[in-house]
Amino acid sequence: MIEFPAIQTRLNAEEEQAILRVLREGKTWAAGPEGAAFEQEFAQFIGSEDAVALSNATAALETAAILTGLGPGDEVIIPAHTFVSSAVPFARTGATLKWADIDPKTRLISADTIAPLISARTRLLVIVHLYGLTADMDPILELAKQHGLVVVEDCAQAPGARYKGRRAGTLGDFGCFSFHSQKNITTLGEGGMLTVRDQETGRNARRLRWMGNWPFEGERAAYWKPAMGNIVEPAAGVWPHNFCLAEVNCAVGRLLIKRLDSINASRRRQAKRFHEALKAVPELVFQELPEGCEHVYHLMAARFDGGASNIQRDALIRLLFDKYEMKCIVQYWPLCRSELFGKFGLGAADVPETDRYFDNMISFPWWSEMGDELVDDLAGRVCAAMAELRKA
Repeated sequence: MIEFPAIQTRLNAEEEQAILRVLREGKTWAAGPEGAAFEQEFAQFIGSEDAVALSNATAALETAAILTGLGPGDEVIIPAHTFVSSAVPFARTGATLKWADIDPKTRLISADTIAPLISARTRLLVIVHLYGLTADMDPILELAKQHGLVVVEDCAQAPGARYKGRRAGTLGDFGCFSFHSQKNITTLGEGGMLTVRDQETGRNARRLRWMGNWPFEGERAAYWKPAMGNIVEPAAGVWPHNFCLAEVNCAVGRLLIKRLDSINASRRRQAKRFHEALKAVPELVFQELPEGCEHVYHLMAARFDGGASNIQRDALIRLLFDKYEMKCIVQYWPLCRSELFGKFGLGAADVPETDRYFDNMISFPWWSEMGDELVDDLAGRVCAAMAELRKA
């Protein structure tokens, strides 16, 4: 059975050795030189002013939500089609979530789907670069500028992706990245990064990250008085959290970002081969790639349109699983339709394209470094299943 792997990209020998080096030689396993170097190198790679290593992408989104000072009475616009972590940190502030629809071709939030939702209470936009493709940011940023809105990029699925030459995570006010084991790169299962526009915001994020623990500033008569470190307020009226990422995770991350572009290039080659092999299956409509965008293909999802052939998506998924030993899935329950957000009174939404896509989407097994033979095998199973369904 071919199914989704729990790990998208495996470590190489050098990365495995980095783990042992930190374990054996590191003077600390937390809040040390590996973390500081990881932040600096990631910021250089992405092209951001600063980057703050955190325990996961949800922590990065949570940090962004806290630092913007969101609260009751504010409104946040967010796509209904995304992973739950994109929304919960902003809902937790007490702000109201307004669900935006997606563009039917890119399956991403757009300026056109955002604009009707903007009100005098709107404070923030959450732009999710889903599946590895960046949203069309120029019109969104112009809209944000007109209305004085903060822009948070959820880059969890798009590390290294580019929009008109710039990396995802450098376009808005905040960029939030994931290094979960099911992402294009990982820092041993969990990990995240927050990119920011200025050093002061980065400083506040670091003060928030480790329970307000912060060095005393200036000279002291005795290094141990009144204690080794101070406990500070991260930002006005803000309680701190513990969102730290360990040294060994950061050591692995430092090496993986050096080969991220190569990993993404390989995934683009895989995607091109898979799409070419499935041209004979017009029922599968993949994400449209706009000019100026560089896709990193975190997932391989399509909308199934079987109207002309009178074939249902579920029939294809069932046949692939039962006969062709290929496990496909349906992802990202529209958040407005989920039990969680309904319980909190956030179930109302007008998102017809989101509903249409979710009710007809299919996501194929996908990971880094799939050989040509395997990609061809996957496509062949899909073609065979569709041929069988057409004859039925």
